[in-house]
Amino acid sequence: MLTLTEIQNRAFMAIGPARIAALSLLVLMNKEHSEKAQVARQLSIDRVTAAHDMLGTKLPEMLKASNHNLPAMLEQQRQACFEALSPLIEVLKDPGKAQSPDFSDHCLYHLEPLVSSFLKEMTEHLMESQKELEVERQADMLKAIANAEVVGKNIQLIAFNASIEAARIGDLGKGFTVIASEIRDLSGKTQKFLDNISGLLRT
Repeated sequence: MLTLTEIQNRAFMAIGPARIAALSLLVLMNKEHSEKAQVARQLSIDRVTAAHDMLGTKLPEMLKASNHNLPAMLEQQRQACFEALSPLIEVLKDPGKAQSPDFSDHCLYHLEPLVSSFLKEMTEHLMESQKELEVERQADMLKAIANAEVVGKNIQLIAFNASIEAARIGDLGKGFTVIASEIRDLSGKTQKFLDNISGLLRT
């Protein structure tokens, strides 16, 4: 499962280039037919398509797999960005639409600020959410270690009592005394191991 930071990075890398790609398409569509222009045009097409896919399906799927939901306002921004990229997908099917003044205004004054705002808000939200998850995970680990420490102390006490009982039996209890001693030593080593982990988590 991806962390929220990894999701943020993947989404940013897929969506961010679409802003420049949109402007490139605006300039390149039906303007130049050189090999260099065709390569640049295809790169822009690939970037717009990748951003559209990320906003439409991949980002929601990654978030769902990580059991995370965007806040309502940020989810609305995601949908708005997806819808704002849809006219570009239509232009890829019909390049003639790129000549429309409405398309130019859409790329320059609607799409770019919308996507930029979403990327900023998404990055801040996912990074902060990941920090909160790490704090919660650390607290859970410390709690688990504390529980293990209690169990370890109980094992030491049981082993100590077992060695006392074995001593009372005499020669018949010698073998059991050795086993109880080994259990007590292992429990002590485990206790030190847990203490070390606990110290690392608290620093």
